[in-house]
Amino acid sequence: MEGTGTTIEVTARFFPLAFMFFLMKPTVTIDETPPWVVSWRRTHRFDVSPGLHTVKVVVVNRGKGKIGENSIDLAVAEGATTRVSYYAPLLIFLKGSLSAQA
Repeated sequence: MEGTGTTIEVTARFFPLAFMFFLMKPTVTIDETPPWVVSWRRTHRFDVSPGLHTVKVVVVNRGKGKIGENSIDLAVAEGATTRVSYYAPLLIFLKGSLSAQA
């Protein structure tokens, strides 16, 4: 919702020695919308309506599958910004770490 001031900020990171992630991009999906491809180590803002939202982050491995898929349910208050941090897993078959802070 444009102009409500209600946002979800998502920042995706990975351990620098897991250099394979430099070749991949994380994607963010909020409430089953089409996924947004985002950059590593940058904060991305998404305008949302107040209420309950599901945020899903996954790293797409160039057509070879998904890595570190995880999701979190959030209650976002009107006019508030909720920050979500995603940390890619060290082993590709594990879930990524996903946490939120209002």
